[in-house]
Amino acid sequence: MTRKQNQPIYDVIVIGGGAAGMFVAGRSAENGASVILLEKNAKLGVKLGITGNGRCNITHSGNIESFINSYGKNGKFLYRALTEFSNQDTISFLEKYNVKVIIENNGKVFPANGKSESVVKAFQQYIEENNVKVRFHSHVESILVEQNGNKKYVIGVKLRYGETILGKKIILATGGLSYPKTGSSGDGYEMAKSLGHTIVQLNPALVALETEEVFAKELQGVPLYGVKVSAIDSNRKKICSGEGDVMFTHFGISGPVILDMSGIISTRLSENEKVDVSINLLPGKNRQELDVMLTDEFKISKNKILDNVLSGLLPKSFVPVFLEHANVPIELKCNQISRIQKDKIVETLADFRIKIKKTRPLEEAMVTKGGVSLKEIDPYTMESKLVKGLYFCGEVIDIDGKTGGYNLQASFSTAHLASQK
Repeated sequence: MTRKQNQPIYDVIVIGGGAAGMFVAGRSAENGASVILLEKNAKLGVKLGITGNGRCNITHSGNIESFINSYGKNGKFLYRALTEFSNQDTISFLEKYNVKVIIENNGKVFPANGKSESVVKAFQQYIEENNVKVRFHSHVESILVEQNGNKKYVIGVKLRYGETILGKKIILATGGLSYPKTGSSGDGYEMAKSLGHTIVQLNPALVALETEEVFAKELQGVPLYGVKVSAIDSNRKKICSGEGDVMFTHFGISGPVILDMSGIISTRLSENEKVDVSINLLPGKNRQELDVMLTDEFKISKNKILDNVLSGLLPKSFVPVFLEHANVPIELKCNQISRIQKDKIVETLADFRIKIKKTRPLEEAMVTKGGVSLKEIDPYTMESKLVKGLYFCGEVIDIDGKTGGYNLQASFSTAHLASQK
């Protein structure tokens, strides 16, 4: 490629101005590099500004082991990144820019003022004070490489309207496919793929589930607190589980525990497997204990209608659906319930089964499951093993975590590694 006269060669070109992109640009410049940040939107941090319903769950207060576990089988890849730039480093960084934080009882960390804009402004101030050049409406079409023997190395990027920008190091921080209205349209996957990288199948994660059963619509807004949830495949094998709150919606089920399991479920559904969700409605008791509890309760309340008795254990509006699921007439009095019917109630309390039709679309997912294969990225530097000078950070790589600030922390930690000389 012919270089134009006086055309600058940047030390670092960052593609994408989200959380990872802003941080890696600022940190690279702080380390002494000349940096240009290319963003196709008209402003930076669009997705960051709407995370956590505008509150921005920055990170989590847990230890490194809890972080590693939150990313599932790919978590070990992040060990170096999380060691080099931890949750405490994230908090310290933000406090340096006057963003004080609060840690909730569940370990989630938020800006104390409850405004994600303050986090976005902190990153903007960071890149400004370190003289990062920012260009908006700059849609990168391709990454330019040259071959030297058997090795490829980056030399710059080509923008959609034909302009080329030269750079010695290119950091891909384009995000995933979730929330496409924020600019996350999957461009980074295509760029990486064009350079020989493998893209692990992309599926929605941290997303609600649609159910086969239609009763969810009539239960819209009804919560089930502190239940145990398991996903079961067609071979009756448990594929994942968790404990927490479930919320019925007009299309199916949501809530923190459902979101955390959704990535694994979506992968199985994409492979045309059938998946059921089993809800243990009273996880503090085993089936024998449930049987004893109901036996005692039915004796005490023998002349009461079953519906009223179960309303002491379950949300009242959920009881009719529960009893229909158990195939027990709602109008029965406790002294009219047969042994078989009581056993069915116990079984349904321990295993309220729901058939999953599909996840909600990727456009509604909080994060994307899948991305650039970790086998092709150096976990100590975030550099491509295939192309010299190409680095990755944030959601574009095959990492996704549970709800609670884990995904943003992964973005910051991988960005920190990618910024090092």
